[in-house]
Amino acid sequence: MSAMVFRALRAIAFAVVWAVSVVCAQATEFKTVTIKVGYGPGGGYDQTSRIIARHIGRYLAGNPDIVVQNVPGGGSLKLTKMVLGSEPADGSVIASVSEAMSYAPVLDPANANFDPLALQWIGSLVNEPAYCLTTKSSGIDTMDKFLQSDFLVGSTGKSSVTYIFAAMVKNGLNAKFKVVTGFEGTADILLAMQRGEIAGMCGVSSYNISGNRDTLNLIGTFGSGTVPGEEKLERFTARIQDPKVKEAATLIESALHFHHPLIAPPATPKETVEAFRAAYGRMVKDPAFLADIGKLGEMAVNATSGEEISRLVSQQQAVGPDVFEAARNLVK
Repeated sequence: MSAMVFRALRAIAFAVVWAVSVVCAQATEFKTVTIKVGYGPGGGYDQTSRIIARHIGRYLAGNPDIVVQNVPGGGSLKLTKMVLGSEPADGSVIASVSEAMSYAPVLDPANANFDPLALQWIGSLVNEPAYCLTTKSSGIDTMDKFLQSDFLVGSTGKSSVTYIFAAMVKNGLNAKFKVVTGFEGTADILLAMQRGEIAGMCGVSSYNISGNRDTLNLIGTFGSGTVPGEEKLERFTARIQDPKVKEAATLIESALHFHHPLIAPPATPKETVEAFRAAYGRMVKDPAFLADIGKLGEMAVNATSGEEISRLVSQQQAVGPDVFEAARNLVK
């Protein structure tokens, strides 16, 4: 078979697959869709979910109403368990949860006893590094001070990125700070920082702090890549010396490739998931949506598809048991 004929047949095959996927996506008729958010009002997950709710319905068959409901608890672990157990799998409910849910069963198998590959990943908005930060009033303005000072860092729950990344620094680099849990979201943590009740927070993206830059110190980063204007910040994991611990930290950082994901219950029909994924993919390119997101400050949409998230989660689960153990020790 000539190369020209092969390419022609391959092009026809791709066209057929695309056409079938479009038909399947269009076959799902949506009515009201609820986006449940695993955090309290006012934080990043809540804000982005409400913007998604204003736009994604235009790309779903039936042009459904989209409502948002907050279900805080355990850094979105409570909601993740609901999605895996009690939520309807008919397309009426999707959820905004922490990307840390992808490896929560590895880090905390006693509390997160589920298979992250069972979740139907729809898509995510952000693919960028995360930060640790402190208030300027704390006087903690360098990484050395951050590691050597005795102060409080706020987090939502032990399954959340705000806890996991703080614990990774504390345990991986022998930092002296203490981590306080129980906040409903990043908005509550920032408020406590403004009140002087705590001094810092970890695992947040640039948009979380865009309105408070004058009052905050950015200490260091997690994950690959840089954010414009912050290229000189040091990466925390660069200071970890033990190769196995560094590998475990890299595993934990990998979830930053799909920050702010949406998920659907495991039994959701394939055509419904495909419809959500197709709608999400179109929405993140919509100028009106991007203009709305731009109002959050420094947030830049760098979307990851549901298919790509599933592939990344599969890679996380394929890591050796010794790395899993090192990761658990890092965030205990």
